[in-house]
Amino acid sequence: MNRPLPMTPEGTPDFASNYGVGNFEAQAIAGAPEWAAAQSDLLVFVAFSGGGKRSSSFGHGALRGLRAIQVQPPGSAGWTLLQDVDYMAGVSGGSFPAAHYGLYRERHFETFAEEFLKRDINAYIFGIYLLPWNWDWLANPTVGTNDYMAQVYDRLMFRGATFADLRRRGPPVVSVNATDITNEVSFPFLGGTFGALCSDLNSFPIARAVAASNGFPILFSPITLESHAAQCRGQRPPGAPPASAAEPASSTARRAELARLVNVYENPAVTRYVHLMDGGIADNLALRGLLNVFISLTPEDAFYRAAAMRTRRILVLSVDGEAAPDRSLGRQRVVSGIGQIFSAVSGTQIDSYNFETLAVTTDMVANLVQQFRRIRCEAGRTVNGRPCDDVQGQVVHVSLGGIDDPTWRQRLESIPTGLTIPDADVDALVQYGEQLVRDHPAIRAVAAAAGLNPPGQPVVAGPGARPRR
Repeated sequence: MNRPLPMTPEGTPDFASNYGVGNFEAQAIAGAPEWAAAQSDLLVFVAFSGGGKRSSSFGHGALRGLRAIQVQPPGSAGWTLLQDVDYMAGVSGGSFPAAHYGLYRERHFETFAEEFLKRDINAYIFGIYLLPWNWDWLANPTVGTNDYMAQVYDRLMFRGATFADLRRRGPPVVSVNATDITNEVSFPFLGGTFGALCSDLNSFPIARAVAASNGFPILFSPITLESHAAQCRGQRPPGAPPASAAEPASSTARRAELARLVNVYENPAVTRYVHLMDGGIADNLALRGLLNVFISLTPEDAFYRAAAMRTRRILVLSVDGEAAPDRSLGRQRVVSGIGQIFSAVSGTQIDSYNFETLAVTTDMVANLVQQFRRIRCEAGRTVNGRPCDDVQGQVVHVSLGGIDDPTWRQRLESIPTGLTIPDADVDALVQYGEQLVRDHPAIRAVAAAAGLNPPGQPVVAGPGARPRR
């Protein structure tokens, strides 16, 4: 089970210690020289979709593509666009490359294929049901099938690592996303979410988070968290909307919904346990957690304003390994197979929700651009020698549908969602993921536009500040 949040010497909840965006605010504001993302004026977010090992392989290829793009602001030695990523999220199959890269960094490219992509994970799943020594879940109601899979992932890849290890690795912030099936919302494994439960994320095993994110219903049991909210006595983590924001008169519907969720989590009479399953149920693009980060920050926050002064280009990269719908159904008089119907219904839910999520994300980025321009131009007509309103944002959606070769596109889009696929398909998915990201003109344009923020000192604003409106 998850542990309670530690207390400070003053006896208050130590929300600041939990792994999350807040851990790296000081480095971001100061332009820490050891962190490329703090030096450049790019703000880069990457999200890996669900879709089993198909998405894991495609996401791994996308990481290789980001690693192949050079960022070289004038006056710097340069770095890769992958090193410039500030936030990385993964859901279901996409949680594997996100968590593995976050933990191992460069070593990820040497070991991920052997440790996961080309392993027969289905053999371990069959073992849950066919091998008697794995039948604890039949006799013990507190042990589930996904507890066994968490042990498998830990043995194969994560080796006892916790979110404290991710914190020690430094940026980017890595969010593994599951679904809270009680409240029907996305549940990102970040300090703010765990803080609402008054729980310690740092001690939580990465393998259990990944298992929760991949907990496909029926096949796997939920991963369950215990709420320790009573110990925090109504105190909320930084960035959480106040309880009053949940009222009908709240200024924004999304912020109100986030506030209502925190109200539910922090009330021990309502929430004693949180049951987590496959993250793709609530958000198969892994973008909702990022939207919550945007929602939780306001222009009045010092970190928000500092980020605005240091940012000229915003890139949100959605890496989508979802399969194509089965168009053959349109040529069939009768559709009666349970598998076909289940696949079609779940695919319809995911695809329609994905469209809305991308639209909301695009709107949110456009709003962020306008807010950043306003903050910068209030400080001066120029920032770091560039016009204060020189801020642009881009949402790039890379998917299997972008593969030019129709034969390979159809083959890869039709791979069933699962955790074992042929090695040849793994290699092709990695190759196309790398190619589509590396050669994408919008991504390359963002990298080429990068400028350099002065390290270890405030960003310089020129004279002639525009008045507040």
